[in-house]
Amino acid sequence: MAPPKIPAPSKIDALPFPVFGLAWYGTPSTATAATGNSSNGKKNIGISALSYCGGGGSSKTGVFNKIITVITTDQEGMRQIEINTGEALCFGITLFRPHDDDLGMVRLLACVGDEVLLYGIPILRSRQSNDYETFNESAAVEEAILLGTVNVGQGYGANVTAFSEIFRNGKLLHCVAVGCENGMVMLYELQDDGAANNGARTVQFVETAVCQGHTKAICAIHFHPRGSEVLSSAKDGSARIFSSETGMQIGVMECEVHDPNGPPPKKPPSDAQQKTKDPRMMKKAPQILVRGCAYGDLEGRTIYTVASGKRGAAYLSKWKTLVPLSSGPTPGGEPKPLSIRQEYRIQCSTVPISATSLSPDGTLLSLGSVDGAVMLYNLETKKVVKSFQGHDLPVTCLASRPIPSALMLPGEMEGGVNYDVVSASADNRLGRWTLQRKSRIQPQRQPRSKREAGALESLLWNIMRVPILIFVFILMVAIHDVFDLCQEEIGLSALMMDMNAARHCIYREVLWAESTRAGVRSVPE
Repeated sequence: MAPPKIPAPSKIDALPFPVFGLAWYGTPSTATAATGNSSNGKKNIGISALSYCGGGGSSKTGVFNKIITVITTDQEGMRQIEINTGEALCFGITLFRPHDDDLGMVRLLACVGDEVLLYGIPILRSRQSNDYETFNESAAVEEAILLGTVNVGQGYGANVTAFSEIFRNGKLLHCVAVGCENGMVMLYELQDDGAANNGARTVQFVETAVCQGHTKAICAIHFHPRGSEVLSSAKDGSARIFSSETGMQIGVMECEVHDPNGPPPKKPPSDAQQKTKDPRMMKKAPQILVRGCAYGDLEGRTIYTVASGKRGAAYLSKWKTLVPLSSGPTPGGEPKPLSIRQEYRIQCSTVPISATSLSPDGTLLSLGSVDGAVMLYNLETKKVVKSFQGHDLPVTCLASRPIPSALMLPGEMEGGVNYDVVSASADNRLGRWTLQRKSRIQPQRQPRSKREAGALESLLWNIMRVPILIFVFILMVAIHDVFDLCQEEIGLSALMMDMNAARHCIYREVLWAESTRAGVRSVPE
């Protein structure tokens, strides 16, 4: 099915397979990087990397599962890298680039089954090629480099990942958190062993902690802005905070999906009070799915969660942590539990939410609903500022713009549009949505002689057409009478001798009749 028509400058593209994971990484486009005069080489190059993963089957059916990464740089423009995952389907991906990167690569974390794969994707093509400046996008075929892999546990099922750089004990650590289908949160440290592997180095996943507390699948996971905590939300109706160093649980937020100003929902009867003993017929409390969670400020004091049931409205909650992070550990060495207070809970959608993403500045929350709509929610005004209907199936994943809208990503100067969020679904569509009303680049107007008449011009012509035709008819009759009645007076010799005679004839005989003329006041005999 063809994508629906979306009002510009937002747009939606058709994809060859369903998408279940999205990631967007970017650094601002700079003038020095665009000209290639940057003294720091690849580290200061403007980058926009968008990855999406999914598939429709296995290699046996001919429908391969893939990870597609589209990289746009100031120097080389756009190119596409494809990773085949075979019969295994990838659900969650994360893009990042360490500050101490010396490989010139964007890193990609991919959740494939029980494994997490770490790829390195070159930002630029090899400088050994002499024709990179005349790069042809259609011929872009470049393989990602597998740097490392880890199995989170047999039957665990890796769902989502997050990356953070943590400065601990005088060292800069590269840490990864993995949320699993069984509710476990696994913490790892990436360690570079320095061994060569196809021109790159291999990376080892070293397990540092296991976070326990959730009872159902993890939906979202994020590191604290300073890296000291890990925030996760799950299908068990809760969001939890763990210490990134020890894995101990230090905070719990139990989410609710009813109007805070209305009466509380009725609790279902206990198993002993049920009239039937058939588990299929017994009434149970509705399942609460906390689809999204995120830190809302740089201090990590504000937390947002989005929860909904399988049916009904979705609710946005704002939480505040009341214990400073610098309060230190307990005498036993464990971090102090956080005191968390809910500031408000408001309805953000009339239908369940299936995907969320928060902008880096913490002001714009993107919501994807089960009816295929994408809503941009302003957290300051607590209102939906814009809504788009671009998918036929529930939105499976969202990725917010990685940098503020005031800054440009590579390719946006030429396109004239800064997109705020990217969405995808199982309907084989990828949507790009923006708050802009129109592109910054104005379309060139055609010359006036070639352009079509406007609505106003057409209306004026329809009104004046009859009077103009009547005037032309009268003018033709007048010219005929002049040559018929004043032929002698308008001759060349007559005009040279007496021009007043020609003027008098035209006026009296053709244009104006005197009252004494026969037939003017009475019918001639």
